[in-house]
Amino acid sequence: MIKLQDFSTISLLLFIARCHSVSGFASPSVGISSSSFIVRDQFPRVANTNAFAPLRPLRSAVTGSTTLKCALLPSVVTKISPPVRNALLFGTAAVAVYKNRRVFYPGSAPDPSFSEPLPEGSLGCPLFGNLGVVVNSGDAQTGPGKFFREQASTVSNRKIFKYMFFGRPTVMLSGMKNVKEAFNTEFKRIKTGVAINSFTRLFGGNNLLLITDQERHQYMRKLLGQSMTPEAINNAVPALIAGATNQIDSLKSESTQEMEKLLTAFTLDVAWRQILGLDLKEDEIEKFFEATDDWIGGITNLRVILLPGFERTKAAKALSYLKTLIERKIDDLNSNGPDGSTMSYMVYARDEEDETKRLTREEIIDNALLLILAGSETAASTLTVSMLALGLHKDVFRKLRDEQLDLVTRKGDQLTRAMLDKDCPYLDAVIKETMRLKPLAGTGALRFAQETFTIDGKQVPKGYGVAFNIRQTHELDPAVQLPDGSHMDIVQGFKPERWLNENTKPTEYMPFGYGPRFCLGYNLAMAEMKVFLALFARRVGDFDLVNMSADNVTWQKASIIPKPADGAVIKVKSLVK
Repeated sequence: MIKLQDFSTISLLLFIARCHSVSGFASPSVGISSSSFIVRDQFPRVANTNAFAPLRPLRSAVTGSTTLKCALLPSVVTKISPPVRNALLFGTAAVAVYKNRRVFYPGSAPDPSFSEPLPEGSLGCPLFGNLGVVVNSGDAQTGPGKFFREQASTVSNRKIFKYMFFGRPTVMLSGMKNVKEAFNTEFKRIKTGVAINSFTRLFGGNNLLLITDQERHQYMRKLLGQSMTPEAINNAVPALIAGATNQIDSLKSESTQEMEKLLTAFTLDVAWRQILGLDLKEDEIEKFFEATDDWIGGITNLRVILLPGFERTKAAKALSYLKTLIERKIDDLNSNGPDGSTMSYMVYARDEEDETKRLTREEIIDNALLLILAGSETAASTLTVSMLALGLHKDVFRKLRDEQLDLVTRKGDQLTRAMLDKDCPYLDAVIKETMRLKPLAGTGALRFAQETFTIDGKQVPKGYGVAFNIRQTHELDPAVQLPDGSHMDIVQGFKPERWLNENTKPTEYMPFGYGPRFCLGYNLAMAEMKVFLALFARRVGDFDLVNMSADNVTWQKASIIPKPADGAVIKVKSLVK
């Protein structure tokens, strides 16, 4: 059965047929006037006209004022009414697409050796796929990830659907059962890859996110894990406290502050001080901030992603600058020894069984870049959302502040990782609830099926892309799901208390991913966010949101993790120095 699910499919086919050469055809000339639509016969005789075969049987229909003459309709000038003409054109175009779907949607056919059907879902425009992944990626009401939410709403089982992105048919999975079943087979049934080469240019291919060799990935993860041990995180906490204190000190009572900017400065401070171990002067700090912003901005920049000339983009120039800083630091560590930074652990990581084995220079650079992304952009975005949530829910902020003041009464002003993990359950709940509501908006690293397999009653053919959707998994969690979807709304659904009771605790939760590529730096990210919120609650007595309230929350349309449109501007009402 033909499903006209995507108007753009038909429009593009007609556009190609009208204006471009298709399978050896020359372009017909088209003249349009107020009373006629004329396609003049300029098609040469060619051997293969199968793509337009469905048009041949349509000979004539005379009911109105529109005149049409076409080489594909080898008859005299025919008059048809606009409604009939449009119906014929759209109908025949639909048949042409359907009969030639292997041409228009390469690699999308089901595996005939499997009886299970393909997942439901529109593949969008012929050859290109669902352009909405890029051009309709977000809106002010819901933020980024809009395309995937809309695509899921069109199928009967929202936990599995297909779409097509730049010529690659892909299956999107949600729900922990589906995610576990597919992503536990990483390096076997599925393997990581990239749909667009610009992502590899932006982040390198020698990191934990993109490396495809299983043995090297396991070896790399083992050595990089030495930089994320409990001891390493404990040693990092003083630097986290210093960075957070520096930013909170900049707040002034009765003044306004865009928290996204402040929190980005905090997380980038952590990036250059703790992750990279750099010693930057004041003017160099600003340059580092600008370069990181330009580099990360390349992820959502259409020119960087789609067009040639990557080397001339701001993202490429920023990447070159960051790599230069990292390489200088590697040379310094090799000359002067370890210094306690995350980069230092990476440079001096050794295989316990063979101490001559170590990470290559390229692997250190690419993984350092990955940590900058994870430790700055994602942490800053999550903290920005948490500030919005705390401003909307003053009762939650009071509970968070009471927990911290009680801790200060009992143990003094000190703050250690052990205290953050054992003595701050409500702080932990606030951060987890923020990440439940607003996790990664996209798909993360794309995997590709190495063989056809079945999941949730559907087949995933060999060559298909395979991705998971974190937000959709959180939304469909049976432990928290509500019929009206309010459990995913930051006004109605932000309830940290749900994490404090086993009976209400979410059961499907994966903000840091799943499987062999589970975020290695999640402990550092959690420590970073806990330190800032703990110190903020201790120092800020009260604050108000300046631009937003429960009635007018809006979101940035394009970002890795959803962020409030205004960057969470607050006014501090009382401040403890």
